[in-house]
Amino acid sequence: MFTVTTLSLLDKELEKIQQALSRLTDEDLWKKPREGMNSAGNLCLHLAGNEYHNIVSSIGGAPYARERSAEFLAAGGFTRREVSERLAAVREKSRSVLTRLSEADLTREVTVQYPPEAGIASSQRQTLELLYHVTVHYAYHTGQILYITRLLQEKDEHLLQWRH
Repeated sequence: MFTVTTLSLLDKELEKIQQALSRLTDEDLWKKPREGMNSAGNLCLHLAGNEYHNIVSSIGGAPYARERSAEFLAAGGFTRREVSERLAAVREKSRSVLTRLSEADLTREVTVQYPPEAGIASSQRQTLELLYHVTVHYAYHTGQILYITRLLQEKDEHLLQWRH
């Protein structure tokens, strides 16, 4: 089933992020490669917010509970452990939603709601399309987190099995 594949892919990306977080200090978590860019911590908060918003809230029907701009404005306040736990907690909520979906639910239209102050238009999307979006979005930012981690490491150690 598509939802099992989605969870498997998202879980693999979360494992990569957790590996990267284990290589950073709490201070490094909030270092930005340069001004105007995001830290690994910002990206982790953003991933947790995005996953909750799209899967738990939009698909699962939980109340909207996100301060999107705060994900990018944070400059600390969370440890690596707390960020990792937040990502894992959201994943468990997503798992609960996705394991209850039927094949018919994948074609159901859901509303991706944003508050007016977010500056992003709310939209209707098919569940399947939204899950694809969340998975691709998660993988994209995972790559950024891994790259930032490599930049901040003292030694040139590879985080994954590949040498690039």
